[in-house]
Amino acid sequence: WNETVELFRARMPLRKHRCRFKSYEHCFTATEAVDWLHELLRCSQNFGPEVTRKQTVQLLKKFLKNHVIEDIKGKWGQEDFEDNRHLY
Repeated sequence: WNETVELFRARMPLRKHRCRFKSYEHCFTATEAVDWLHELLRCSQNFGPEVTRKQTVQLLKKFLKNHVIEDIKGKWGQEDFEDNRHLY
């Protein structure tokens, strides 16, 4: 858990996104997080290539619930994490 959280915080690519005519710096979409973390987990000795995208989404839900990530409005866990364009 700790190693995965540290890698996510250190390496997850952040960039500028637009949402409803506003720009947000240093953020990512849910789908970008799923794509990136899924690839990381598949290459990890602790997880391996059998990790599914659904399992990756479940892990990101735990990240949201445990305050590892928050949505762009500063909310933790008030919305369920889904593989979509929501910004974090």
